[in-house]
Amino acid sequence: MTDSAAPGIFDRLIGEWKFVREVPGKATMTGRARIVPTREGWARYEETARVRLADGTTMSGSQSYLYRRLPPSANGFDVLFAENGELFERLEFREASDRSFHAAAERLCNDDRYVSKFSLDADDLLAVEHTVTGPGKNYVVRTTYRRSGRSA
Repeated sequence: MTDSAAPGIFDRLIGEWKFVREVPGKATMTGRARIVPTREGWARYEETARVRLADGTTMSGSQSYLYRRLPPSANGFDVLFAENGELFERLEFREASDRSFHAAAERLCNDDRYVSKFSLDADDLLAVEHTVTGPGKNYVVRTTYRRSGRSA
């Protein structure tokens, strides 16, 4: 059970992060992410990355999402596409015995299925995994975030 005086997941994620992302056999990425409050109960996630494809090609990339805080009892947030405000996934975190927090979500988009797992440990190491399946899609995206200013 979460201590009521402790900050919720939404508040813990606000700030600057470094990340490493891997799509096995397809690409690796390193970059920075910022989660910035925009108004009460809302934040904007923005990332920039250097992408290296399996064939050695490199390029820059960026993406953004909106986060909407859920009620305190849910200890989580909705992730919405920044372009249109459509819901991508709802994340409700539960505390484990080791004081880490975990959430899972599933989304169907046409014939594609997105299954997501999030884990935030006591040292603010955030691990995210998206498994994507569907016609012509079958891959896993793994991202590890660390607070900026800490060793990567």
